[in-house]
Amino acid sequence: MMQPTLPGIDLSLEAYTEDAIRLLRQAAPADGQPYYGCFSGGKDSCVIKELTRLAAVPVVWHYNVTTIDPPELVHFIRREHPDVVFERPAMNFFTFALKMKHGFPTRRVRWCCEVYKEQRSPLGSRLVMGVRAAESPRRAKNWRELTFHTRTREYAVCPIVRWSDEQVWAFIRQRGLAYCSLYDEGFTRLGCIGCPMARKAGRLKEFTRWPGFERKWKELFQQTWAKRHGQTQRDGRQWFGDRYFSNWEEMWEWWLNDEPLPKEEHQCQGLLELFV
Repeated sequence: MMQPTLPGIDLSLEAYTEDAIRLLRQAAPADGQPYYGCFSGGKDSCVIKELTRLAAVPVVWHYNVTTIDPPELVHFIRREHPDVVFERPAMNFFTFALKMKHGFPTRRVRWCCEVYKEQRSPLGSRLVMGVRAAESPRRAKNWRELTFHTRTREYAVCPIVRWSDEQVWAFIRQRGLAYCSLYDEGFTRLGCIGCPMARKAGRLKEFTRWPGFERKWKELFQQTWAKRHGQTQRDGRQWFGDRYFSNWEEMWEWWLNDEPLPKEEHQCQGLLELFV
């Protein structure tokens, strides 16, 4: 496989690796239970999986099936990481979105991660995760090497939280680790196809690569419109879609293009009303 072009191996990579191994050993569950490994199939997951092997700490790796991940990513996990446990949801993403009346996720109302990725580990688990601060300002603010979640009573151990993209790829190159071929096609993130956080450019690229998923997303918008068009909300007002759009196609284009709402009401309030 062709590896991404790198500016060179960071001279501090060895120290970062040693620190990550030390953290994994020190933070391991005292009762000898294995870590709950959060494995997505992306480059960061491949790195932390190798780090736990080097640290010789017990881990059971889990992949939360979202049903809208790239097929190539799923095949990569099956082929290269057969030990990873596939955690399957009760229903696929599109069925859930329509049946449970949550509607489609947006950048401001993103229920999908909580349902399909964050509520799957047993309460009190000691997690090992590939979260990195370089991925977003929010992660830089909220995540540390050891992060405690009060809701789930879980400690998340993040051994590469301070690693740069260059360090991640340098480690992969040094260790000769396999990685998903989609990186060689220019994809920098391998999350859910159609994720609102990918913005317009990201979604358009994904839908060009996987048109079948674009059809599924459009069907969700069409079915949501057919189900809720003409209904009133609990406060007596029209449903969100009826107030802002003439048909499901307009609603789809608004979502796809990250456009502001077409009327003068406050954007945040309008987005929240998706779930009323």
